[in-house]
Amino acid sequence: AAITTPLDRIRTMLMTGSVSDCSTVAQCASYIYKQDGIAGFATGLAPRVAYIAPSVVIFFLVYEKTQQYLSTTTTSTQKSK
Repeated sequence: AAITTPLDRIRTMLMTGSVSDCSTVAQCASYIYKQDGIAGFATGLAPRVAYIAPSVVIFFLVYEKTQQYLSTTTTSTQKSK
């Protein structure tokens, strides 16, 4: 999420047409830098991370539990042979 936030801001500017001088990615990036500096590219980072983080946590919990389950199932199947 943190890596793609600047691109999402640029995409939003392009899609909404909120800035008349932005018709390309480079123009939007230049506009953001001139208006807000380098920090302008991180605008909206906290809400985006807060939105994505719970799904990532759920994914890894399910992945780990599934891996543990399959590991114990495989081990018990091999012992019974």
